[in-house]
Amino acid sequence: MPTLVMLHGLFGHLHVPEIEAEYVGWDLCAPDLMGYGTYADSNTSHLSLSDQVEHVIGFIEALGSDRVHLLGHSVGGAVAMLVAHRRPDLLKSLCTVEGNFTLKDAFWSAKIAETDDAEVEAIVQGYRQDPDAWMAGAIDEPSDLTRRLAREWLDNQPASTIKAQARAVVDATTPKNYLSDLRAVLESDLPVHLIAGSRSADGWDVPRWANNLCATRFNIPRTGHLMMVENPKAFAKAVQTAIDFG
Repeated sequence: MPTLVMLHGLFGHLHVPEIEAEYVGWDLCAPDLMGYGTYADSNTSHLSLSDQVEHVIGFIEALGSDRVHLLGHSVGGAVAMLVAHRRPDLLKSLCTVEGNFTLKDAFWSAKIAETDDAEVEAIVQGYRQDPDAWMAGAIDEPSDLTRRLAREWLDNQPASTIKAQARAVVDATTPKNYLSDLRAVLESDLPVHLIAGSRSADGWDVPRWANNLCATRFNIPRTGHLMMVENPKAFAKAVQTAIDFG
């Protein structure tokens, strides 16, 4: 049974039954990154993306299975790419789902990273007062699933984690060697798949060389940045088709 490890973005988690149900015959894992969910009480005052990479590597090693397929969404896409750069021997393939290639992709992280702690707390509290409006910024048609997840995702981590993770993303993606490390992954033998929502694809700052070097590129129709909850079935089909192709 193939194993797919899915890494979440700046908010929330991906251990969602409606997502998992679409992967029949797969061992699906959606671990929390440091500072989130199970690890929400972690000290994130000096959190780096390298810490998240080591956390994911430890998780994969603890599975004790053969190589895994790794998927990362948004900020999790940056983590996944760096896992692939550091430990390609653990992976069969990599899917980056609108993962951060440049600071243009990480514009929200850049804004949060420069905001003082009290204001970040106030921003998150504002989202919690109207979670449906927060989720509506990324989806076209609200559903019972997106309404439920809006609340779950906002409660999955403290505001301090959001600030720490945002700062870590900016620190990691700013140096010139970040893109060269990502290019090395795409130039390797590891199949790398790029997945986007059709509504948000044009805003994804994918270098031309990444589009040329990737194994597949999928834009899922009628979805945006949160495509995996907007249309779990279409998202799963894209992921599995990409992996099968690679």
